[in-house]
Amino acid sequence: MITALLAVGLVIWGISAFASAGRPKTAVESTAYAKGDCFADFDAAANSGDKVTCTDPHSAQLVGVENAGDAEAYPGRDALEQRASQLCKAPNIVLPGDTSNLKQRSAYPSQDGWKGGDRRMDCYILSTNGNTLTASFLH
Repeated sequence: MITALLAVGLVIWGISAFASAGRPKTAVESTAYAKGDCFADFDAAANSGDKVTCTDPHSAQLVGVENAGDAEAYPGRDALEQRASQLCKAPNIVLPGDTSNLKQRSAYPSQDGWKGGDRRMDCYILSTNGNTLTASFLH
């Protein structure tokens, strides 16, 4: 019985390893995300993500990045949210005709983060259906 379970487990592991072999993932720290990066199994709250090529199945793409100047005063949460949101409206972003399975997510620093030197604002396009995206939104 244990031998049979072990054999089944090895077969399942082998199939999953083979299936993911064509899709290399690179773990990237969130502070190193770059505009255009695509991510499999994206978790916006995580400190790192699995970067993949945009032609491989993925669930999110970073489509906009802005870094405010060091001398700029903290503009407030609402203003940062609006600036980050505007990054998803750039003319080089091309969305499909049906966007019902997509959502926009913005990331921006808190007031404490701003005081600590974080001036980065990001905008992501995410699939609500998991790793179903297979192309870049940037053109």
